Amino acid sequence: MTAPVPPRLLGALTLGAALLVSGCTTTVGDPVALPAADAATTSAGAPPLPGAANPASDLGQRSPEGGYWPASVQLGDHPELGPVVLDGQGFTLYRFDGDSAAPSRSDCFGQCLAAWLPVLVNDRVRFKDLDPARLGAVARADGTQQVTVGGWPIYRFVDDRVPGQTAGQGADGQWFVVALRFPR
Repeated sequence: MTAPVPPRLLGALTLGAALLVSGCTTTVGDPVALPAADAATTSAGAPPLPGAANPASDLGQRSPEGGYWPASVQLGDHPELGPVVLDGQGFTLYRFDGDSAAPSRSDCFGQCLAAWLPVLVNDRVRFKDLDPARLGAVARADGTQQVTVGGWPIYRFVDDRVPGQTAGQGADGQWFVVALRFPR
């Protein structure tokens, strides 16, 4: 008789195995199914993004907590911050000092989620030009798996209106761009 594998461990093992098998450009698996479409979605299939200039922005299906599954998570370059982590649309991704990297844990919930969208992982998310050893996932309260970089859960800021913008950098003294080196 074998004991069932906890979903959190299964998600991490699936992510790790996928990263080892496929190298730099990676597709990872998520043991949690995508949520059903929400009644509050727009005609484009995505719920309105709070504070966004275009409420029908192309984020696709959203989790019960407002997280989204980007097409990819990738390395980009910011003129002042250097190498930074971006989603598939080129939007800057952030980490929260209120979270924990060791062990990975998200403490952004409730009102926090109105401005900071969890970046989620599923079998269609591709990772490009990122060190697989720094990537992981952590279970959220709604049963989804949030992407982690260096153990930190990552988010997209709703007030970043165009790709590459970093309006969330230093917000409330607790939110910072996921940079792979610090500015000089």
